[in-house]
Amino acid sequence: MRIGLGSDHFGFECKQALKARFVRDGHTTEDFSAGPGRQGQYHGVTEQLASAINAGRVERGVLICSGAIGASVLANKHRGVRAALCHDLYSAEHGVEDDDMNLLVMGANVVTPDLACELAEVFIRASHVSREQFFGIPPRRLGRIVEHIRNNLDGPLGVSALSKMAEMSQSHFSKLFKLSTGLTPHQFVLQERINRAKKLLLQGDARIIDIALGVGFENQAHFTTVFGNLVGMTPRQFQRSWDYEAGEETYGRHFPLRKLVEGNGNRPMGIAEQEFAAGVP
Repeated sequence: MRIGLGSDHFGFECKQALKARFVRDGHTTEDFSAGPGRQGQYHGVTEQLASAINAGRVERGVLICSGAIGASVLANKHRGVRAALCHDLYSAEHGVEDDDMNLLVMGANVVTPDLACELAEVFIRASHVSREQFFGIPPRRLGRIVEHIRNNLDGPLGVSALSKMAEMSQSHFSKLFKLSTGLTPHQFVLQERINRAKKLLLQGDARIIDIALGVGFENQAHFTTVFGNLVGMTPRQFQRSWDYEAGEETYGRHFPLRKLVEGNGNRPMGIAEQEFAAGVP
């Protein structure tokens, strides 16, 4: 990692210890400190270090000075800089993980060289974990994407176009979409196409080929294959099974007494059976 270091003369000793530690661990350092014995204030060092972070010359910065609070305030006036004063390990770590802190500020009159090294090591090792990685795509944005999918099932719905709607890279979008829905974008689109097809099949007034094309499949064969994988039967079997269930319901409604004994050889009910079914004592 490219690390920027800064200190006034009060923090020079700690900064030197940090610099040696970072170099030993394989990091690249750039030093913006005032030299030893120089009485310069922290303002100039802070400005230089914050500017380097903003420009991308360094990825993170560590500043040790006597005016740590003022340095934090000054650094945060720079675009792209998220500075915080930390004197405990928890804050140094969670400042990065929760709020993407990129500039650790320590009071030169508060920390020892050993504590400064511990704080800086935790700060450098930590990585930012965005809320999206825990909760997926924000609900409103996800709602817009799902609505777009359902309104355009008859056309192409590739990850490229959907990720642009979400303003994310394709890989990041796919990861968060699965976190939000439990399905990859491709799986979700297929499921929505099949759900729409099932509704159309139950209407019974359209050919299967027309339904297949209407929900975005290139041909009936592909539609039948996907339908079978997700539903467990072909579209025609699904349609017939629904017709059978609907017929059974109608039959039972019009012939309730006979239906009670259909399991008994479909024979006509006797008088005693009819009275029993009708509740006659």
